[in-house]
Amino acid sequence: MSKASEFSDIAKLIFTLRQKCALKDLYFVKKMGVSQAEFNCLVQFCENDVLSVKELNEKLDLTPGGVTRVLTLLEKKGFIKRRISLEDRRSIDVILTKKGKEMVQRLQKEASKLHEEIFTQLDEPSREELVISIEKLIQIIDNWLKQNEQVEK
Repeated sequence: MSKASEFSDIAKLIFTLRQKCALKDLYFVKKMGVSQAEFNCLVQFCENDVLSVKELNEKLDLTPGGVTRVLTLLEKKGFIKRRISLEDRRSIDVILTKKGKEMVQRLQKEASKLHEEIFTQLDEPSREELVISIEKLIQIIDNWLKQNEQVEK
């Protein structure tokens, strides 16, 4: 197999994986009763209870108006509240409410169950190999992004 063919096959596999993951995520968000945009926003709070609107703009790669619409929907559902930043009065913080924290925990728990259901179809050595390969792939892509971020600037 030529290098060009090998890399073309990898590109096709990655494209197919993205499509399958998108379908899996669509199933998951419908099951959880949130939109894809709401889900994408809520998972940003897995590690933090407070994020600035600016941070969410960067993490979600949405227009400021798009982020505002998602935050408004989440606020109406009682998952978040907004306030003027205590550190910088020009900034708005988004705070996860108790109901929001419960939802994020539920999302994490249900996502784990879903992935367990999918990946128990692999034997343990294959799962371990997959984890190592995915971790390597993430690291390689992160390195590539950092290198190309320098080129863009």
